Amino acid sequence: MRKYQRKTDRSAASRSVRVRYQRREEIDAEKVAEVLIRIALRQADDPTQTGRTGNYLRGLLTSTR
Repeated sequence: MRKYQRKTDRSAASRSVRVRYQRREEIDAEKVAEVLIRIALRQADDPTQTGRTGNYLRGLLTSTR
């Protein structure tokens, strides 16, 4: 997993997530999965269920060679 370093100062991610609903016949499961993975990885190391999920995903994505 690549290390990400912010180039600009940003406020903490403790704000609520905005969700926009668009009615569709089919969902794009790939986009939904990408967003959920990003949220989980962002919350990794938090003592929440999302944080524990992020830790688990980080472990899966980290190379153990």
